[in-house]
Amino acid sequence: MTPFQEFFQNYGPYLWLILLLLGLGLAYSFYRFQTHYRKDYQQLDALLRSNGEGGLEKLLERLTSLERDAAMLDVMQTAMRELELRQNQSFQSVGLVRFNPFTDMGGDQSFALSIVDSYGNGFVLSSLHGRTATRVYAKTVRRGQSTQTVSTEEQAAIDQAMRFQQLPPDTPIQA
Repeated sequence: MTPFQEFFQNYGPYLWLILLLLGLGLAYSFYRFQTHYRKDYQQLDALLRSNGEGGLEKLLERLTSLERDAAMLDVMQTAMRELELRQNQSFQSVGLVRFNPFTDMGGDQSFALSIVDSYGNGFVLSSLHGRTATRVYAKTVRRGQSTQTVSTEEQAAIDQAMRFQQLPPDTPIQA
């Protein structure tokens, strides 16, 4: 007997068993592939059919609509950030104090008017009314403090304007 025949005679049943197991494994793999393929085909078929309630056209329309909405949302968020920045830099708070600087005049014809933004930056405008003249003064306000010396009335007007301002500690000073 040849070595080849002897090998098959000794190990033949084992080889048949291995071949059978390989065949079963291959059949199982093919079955799994077929099942997934059928499932995917059914989903694709349902997607491509337009039966009035869905379909690829409606899905594409929804996707296009979502893309438009996302672009619009980006535009709106950018505009909102710009508006917030502008709002913080616009004058928001006013303080007004009327007073009588001269004892020989009646009425509180003089005033101190303070106007500030959300950062506490702005100005204080003072008017001193006398018998012969009225004088007007303007002073700069930075973070709720005047850059020049102020009267008690001007400081009271600044304090009135600042009463609702809540400045964060790291607020940059705006020019």
